[in-house]
Amino acid sequence: MTTILTAILAMLIILIAASVRGYSGFGFALIGVAGLSIISAPNVAIPTVLVLEIIVGLLLLPPVWREISWRPVLLLLAGAVVLTPIGALFLIRVPPDIARIGIAIVIAAAALLLLFAAKPRATQGTGGTVTTGAVAGLLNGAFGISGPPIVLFFMSGSRAAGVSRASMMACFLILDTIAVVSFAIGGLVDRSVLTTVLVCLPVLAIGSWLGHRAFHGSNTDRFRARVLWLLLVLAAVTGLQGAAAFVG
Repeated sequence: MTTILTAILAMLIILIAASVRGYSGFGFALIGVAGLSIISAPNVAIPTVLVLEIIVGLLLLPPVWREISWRPVLLLLAGAVVLTPIGALFLIRVPPDIARIGIAIVIAAAALLLLFAAKPRATQGTGGTVTTGAVAGLLNGAFGISGPPIVLFFMSGSRAAGVSRASMMACFLILDTIAVVSFAIGGLVDRSVLTTVLVCLPVLAIGSWLGHRAFHGSNTDRFRARVLWLLLVLAAVTGLQGAAAFVG
């Protein structure tokens, strides 16, 4: 965070991301990583977003604790624990512009999938659930993005919206904690990350409260579609920024 303008942009991005997460139960990492990667290096943006998402989870999870469906959550986590550190090695070792391109591809693919994929009709078995968790863990370690596999998983079956939302929140909190520990071991949770986290804490709380308050009694479909189109725009900007380093 080198300038006042950069700090303001970071706070605006986190305010939007926190509002979306409080409202829908997902989207914080997708928006946060895509947005912050435009104004800072991915190896700063991703740990920052995951530390903030842990704080969001601690803020939002207690009121919905009783709605969590723990069996699928634990199976997802069983798969994620194995591959999260492997994904973190990717982030630690690759150049920032290659990481930006990877982030753009993953976010764009995730947004398109969430926009246009048909809702699955059946709940996955144990093996499929663990595999979904493994994919989520790999993406979380490499790009700070575990949301798409988890969201698609909880869109399946006949779970109530509140149960799915609470269960996703529990998954994200634990997955992010595993990833941040891996980043800390690799030296990525440094002064730049912690400074950005402190700067963004006030808007994180405000956005989380606004989104959580707006959730009850609202129609989420239109809002969700707008968020996903926004993600496509952010992914395009991030990808072009990474690709520009290789032009000329």
